[in-house]
Amino acid sequence: MKKNLHNKLLNLSLVLLLFTSSFLEAQQTSALHTRGKLWETIYNWGFIGDPGAWDYLQVTGIGFYPGFKGFSFPTDEFQANGYITDANFHNFRSGPWLIAKDAYTLIPPAFTPQLKDAIIYHSSLATGEFGVVNSLIAPFSRTENFVGSENFNPLLPEEINYTEFETSVGVKVKQRSMAWSYPGYDDFIIYDYTLVNTGNIAIPSVNQVVNYQQTLNEFWFVFHSGIQVSTKGMLNFHYNPDFLASAAPAGGFGWHPGSGYSDYFGVENDLTDGKGLLYYSYDYNGGREPVPWDQYGTKSNWQDLLRVRPEWLPELQDPAAFGYVMLYRTPHPGSNQDPFEPDPAFFNIYSDELEKFQGKNVDFEGFGLNAFEPIQILQYATQNHRPPNNGNLYCWYTSSFGPYTLAPGDSIRIIVAEIAGSLDLQQVVRGDPDNWFPDSTLADIRRNADAVRNAVKWGFGATTNGINLAADVPDSPPAPNTNASNASYGGDTAIISIQWDKLSEQVQFTDGSGEIFYDGSVDLDGYRVYRGTDKRGIWDLVIDIPYAQLSNYWREESGKYVYLDYGVQFGYEYYYYVQAYNSNPKPWTSANGILVNSLPELVSGDYNRTELTKAKPGPFDIQTEGWDVFVAPNPFIAGDPNHSFGKDNLTIEFRKLPEKATIKIFSLAGDLVRTLNHEPDAQGNLFGSIEWNQLSDNGLLVAPGLYIYVVQSESEGTVGSRTSGKLMIIR
Repeated sequence: MKKNLHNKLLNLSLVLLLFTSSFLEAQQTSALHTRGKLWETIYNWGFIGDPGAWDYLQVTGIGFYPGFKGFSFPTDEFQANGYITDANFHNFRSGPWLIAKDAYTLIPPAFTPQLKDAIIYHSSLATGEFGVVNSLIAPFSRTENFVGSENFNPLLPEEINYTEFETSVGVKVKQRSMAWSYPGYDDFIIYDYTLVNTGNIAIPSVNQVVNYQQTLNEFWFVFHSGIQVSTKGMLNFHYNPDFLASAAPAGGFGWHPGSGYSDYFGVENDLTDGKGLLYYSYDYNGGREPVPWDQYGTKSNWQDLLRVRPEWLPELQDPAAFGYVMLYRTPHPGSNQDPFEPDPAFFNIYSDELEKFQGKNVDFEGFGLNAFEPIQILQYATQNHRPPNNGNLYCWYTSSFGPYTLAPGDSIRIIVAEIAGSLDLQQVVRGDPDNWFPDSTLADIRRNADAVRNAVKWGFGATTNGINLAADVPDSPPAPNTNASNASYGGDTAIISIQWDKLSEQVQFTDGSGEIFYDGSVDLDGYRVYRGTDKRGIWDLVIDIPYAQLSNYWREESGKYVYLDYGVQFGYEYYYYVQAYNSNPKPWTSANGILVNSLPELVSGDYNRTELTKAKPGPFDIQTEGWDVFVAPNPFIAGDPNHSFGKDNLTIEFRKLPEKATIKIFSLAGDLVRTLNHEPDAQGNLFGSIEWNQLSDNGLLVAPGLYIYVVQSESEGTVGSRTSGKLMIIR
C-alpha cells in the first residue's frame, strides 16, 4: 500500500514538474488578488488557483481564506499547529474551457483547414496542449483603486486585472477579474469573460496565430474547478517533523482514495429559484476531528496541539465553504431565461480518483487531452452527474453553457464569481462549542452569493473610463492610517498608544448619479478601535468613539487621534485596527443608475491594521529605587499559558531594568550561556525590559533547569552596579 502511494507521489511530482516548467519556459505571468479576504492567484491565460497540489508551499496567502499580509504556510511543527491553518481552500485547475463541435482547425506547416469532431482550448486540465500561444499573451493590465488614493474612482472595483488572448478555437478571450475589501463585499472575486469569434486560431506547436474565418455552429463555454476544503486540516492531525511526510500521510496525498477525503458538496439555486447556480464544498465536520474513515494513525496529542486555551475545545481547522456562483450569461437565441439567472445547460460533479468517465479515472494526474480526445471532453462536459454526497469526496465541478452559434465577429459574455463563507473565527478558535458549523458557514456563503449577485446587477451595462463594467458596490469610508506604540511607564503599568489620522473625515466620493454619496466631514459617525492577538483577524472591540466625542482624543501637537489602551499585559503582542463607520448611509445610485435605499451600516475593513506591538515596561531608576529586577514568567513552564506568553512561545523577559544594562546568564556549573545587551532601540525608545528566547550565544536551545543571571548597569550614574537572581525552565 505504502509503495503504491509512494509511486503515485513520484508520478504526481513528475507531472507537476513538467506542467509548471512549461509555464516558466513560456514566461507566463500571473497576478494576485489580495485586497479582500479571499486571496487568489490568476494566470493571464485563464487559469485560477494553484497549478498543482503544492499550494501549501506557497510563501504568500494565495488561495487561502482568510488572507493576510505576510502569510506563509508553516513548514515546521510548532508553526503548523499554531492556529493559522483553518478555513483553508485547496483550489486548483479552475478556469474556462472553450469547445467547438464539428469545427475546422489549421494543420501546419501549410495551415491546411481540417474538420475535427471537436476542437478545444482549456486553462485547467492536467495534461495536453491547452490551446494558446504563450509568447503572444500580454501581461495583465492591473488597476488599483482604493478609497482615499489619488485618482480614486468610486465606480470602479478596488482591484482589476485584465488580459486577452487568442485560443485554438479561434475565439478571443477577454478576461477581467475584480475584487473589493469592503466588509460584506470582500468574500468574492468576480471573473468576467467576453468571448469573440475572431477566427484567429492559436497553434502552439509552431508558436503562431493564423486567421481562418468560420461559423462555430455548436460552441460551449465550460467552467471547470477542482476544490477541496479539508486538505490542510488533515496536516495538523497527522503532523510530524517530516513536513512532506505529514502532508502526504503514510506516503500518499491526503485526498487519494481511502486516505481521508472529508468534503461534502453543496448545490443551490439549481433550476429552482432563478438566482443562478451556486456550488461549493464544505468540510465533513469543520475539521473538528479526524474523519471516522481516516486509515492513518493520528498524532497522539493532536487535541492539545489544537487547543488555543486549555479550557477550550480543539480549534476547528476547516470551518468554511468555498465554490463558485454563476452570475450572468448571454441568453441562447430564443431563450426566455433572465441572463442574470444563469443556470448551466449541464452540470456535473466527480470525485477525484473515486470515479471513472468512459472507463478512465477522473483524477488530478491524468484528466486531460493525453487521456481523452476533445470529443470525449465535450461529452464529459455535456452530461449531468453527481456522486453520492457522503462527505468522503474531493470534487471536480463542471458547468457548461451552450450550445451557442458564433458567426465571425459574434460574441457572448459569461460572468462567474469565486466565493467563500466561513464560521465566525471567534467560534473557530474555541472549537465551535455551540456547534454552529455547518449552518453558520452555509448561511455566510449564501449571504455572500446574494451580495455578489447584487453587485453585478448594480454595475452591469455601465461604462466608465472606457471600461465596460461588470459590477459595482457602495463604497465604505476609508480606513484611517493607524499605528500603535508602547506607552508604558514603570514596571507595573502596561499601556499601548493607538494613533490614527483624519483620512476618513477628509474624503468625498460620488455615486453613479454624480452626487456626493459620502462626505467624511458630515457622514462619518465615529471610530471603533479593535485589538487582536491573532494575525487572521480575530478582533475584540476596545472602544466605540462616536463623532461627538472625537475632540477628546485629538492631539494637536501630533495631528493624530490618540487612544491609550490599558487593557494589555506586558510580554504579549497585539494588533490593532481602527474602523471608520457610516451608520446611516444616504440613498445610493449604482454605476448603471439603480437607486438603492436602506443600505446597512458601511464600515472600513481591517486592511490598515497595525504591526504587532508589545507593551514593554519603562526603564527603572535604580539610583532612587534600587535594584528590583525580576524575571517573567519564573518558573517558565512550556505549554502552560499561566507560565508562558502563549502556546509554543519560548520568550522569557527580564524586567525593571535601567536604560542600559548587560545581562549574563549562567548554568549552575558556572558556564556562561548567554549575554544580552539592553539599550534604547533604533528610534530611541526607552524600555525597562529585554526578552530572551532561551537560545545560547551559539544559537542552541538551552536545556531545562535552573539558571543564574547577573545584571550590570551601563546607565550613567550607576555604571558597574550589579544584581543577580535565579530562573527556572521546565519543559
